[in-house]
Amino acid sequence: MEGFAKFAAAIAVPLGLLNMLGGLIAGIWLAILGNWSVIGYGLLALFISSFILGLAMLPGLLFAAPALALHQTRHKIGFYFFSFLGASYTMAVLTAWCMAVLFLLVRQAESNSIIPILLWSYGIATGPIAWMARKEMQSGSGEYSMISTLFSQVAYVLVAAVVLLTNASIIDVTILFGTIMLVGLLVQFRIASQLDAAVDVME
Repeated sequence: MEGFAKFAAAIAVPLGLLNMLGGLIAGIWLAILGNWSVIGYGLLALFISSFILGLAMLPGLLFAAPALALHQTRHKIGFYFFSFLGASYTMAVLTAWCMAVLFLLVRQAESNSIIPILLWSYGIATGPIAWMARKEMQSGSGEYSMISTLFSQVAYVLVAAVVLLTNASIIDVTILFGTIMLVGLLVQFRIASQLDAAVDVME
């Protein structure tokens, strides 16, 4: 858990600057280039993102109910099993969303617009994820959502770099994104297991 805390602290500043300025810079850049269709598609995706992500997340509740019941009965193996399935589903949805945004916007890029489009797509893809995580934090249950948000942002930056520097296919970058999200999933469960062990010791 200490290693993750150091990692999060190390990337907090660059990600914070990217989150604050990336979309603004990209929007102005695209406007100067006259690439209004990309701006429009991005704003449309941002507008409907909450509905799409909320709807896509609903099947994950099928895992949440048994996980909660097993947690209350202290059945740890069953609890971790259903929690893992639920978290895996969430990571899969976030991966699908981010890759859909990337594919939708980058396919319209030309040599002079690829950088601003990648910046623009980053905000469109990860902004709603961060917003949903903050809403969960306000309700007192979003600690692990923030981890998902962090890893989705890191994954998107790395995928954008791969798209910019190589001829990787959508399948290649999806595998890369999914792998990074899997690491985030494992970090979540590592932290959860440590906290659970600490509670057991206190009891």
